[in-house]
Amino acid sequence: MTHKYTFSGHDSFQCRLFWLKKGYDFLQKGHAFSADDAPVRLGVGNNMVRSIRYWLRAFGLTDEADQPSQLARLLFDETRDDQPALDPFLEDQTTLWLLHYQLIKTRYASTYWLIFNELRKRKIEFSREDFIRYVSVKAGQEQFSANPGTVGDDFVVFTKLYLRGTKQSKEREDSFSGILTELDLLQTLEKKSEDGKTTFLAYKIEPAEREEIPPELLLYCLLDTPRLGLSISLETLEHEPDMPCAVFAMNRAGLLQKIEALTARYPFVTYRDQAGVRELQFKEKPTDPFLPLRQHYAPSLV
Repeated sequence: MTHKYTFSGHDSFQCRLFWLKKGYDFLQKGHAFSADDAPVRLGVGNNMVRSIRYWLRAFGLTDEADQPSQLARLLFDETRDDQPALDPFLEDQTTLWLLHYQLIKTRYASTYWLIFNELRKRKIEFSREDFIRYVSVKAGQEQFSANPGTVGDDFVVFTKLYLRGTKQSKEREDSFSGILTELDLLQTLEKKSEDGKTTFLAYKIEPAEREEIPPELLLYCLLDTPRLGLSISLETLEHEPDMPCAVFAMNRAGLLQKIEALTARYPFVTYRDQAGVRELQFKEKPTDPFLPLRQHYAPSLV
């Protein structure tokens, strides 16, 4: 399958904390991002209207026609008494990890897929210039167009989305921060050039156990990936694109902990480790892929 690469559309704005809920409510009231009164109704400028629309799509919360996805309704819809919104104001850090997964899985914003699935495996430490070169080489190999300036600007938005602010910027309103800063996924490093005369910023995404990620989120990600069968090798989970270790920068110890927790909580999940075969197995899969999310956020209602 050929994927389209996109490195623009956000008007250089990182997604802010309440933009997704704001955009969802705007659409649910029957409004359109293309309407002349959209900036007034959303309380932002024209370029931010475009950015909110872009991020809803990038996080997989709307489709090409700006129709909210089922996941968006589960998270944000506060109109149903029989099915309360799971986390409309993003108070549970699990929701941020879920959004991070969505951002990579949709591939609508190509930078995130490329960095987590490919670049960080090739370069433990990488800079803006490293990313521009990487995309340039990939564009030549796969024959797509990528303007270096646009790619570089997109990388800057990536850093703003994930990096915690400086002491000075923390004094500003929290709403200006990138929506995924609390995940602490991205670290900065000050590096010297080869001649030792100048310094530049590099970045690193360290693999970790990710104890803060509940096993239910891992299970949701697996159920959300149709290509996976009833048996999934540990190697697949650990090394393939879009799998837990790539998306969440999770190490093997963390992955095995999550698998152990899943097998303890869910009778339909087992783990086999014998005769050189290590794989997670489903006796059957739930028909509702959102079941793990419901069980995490509202276990009493499941």
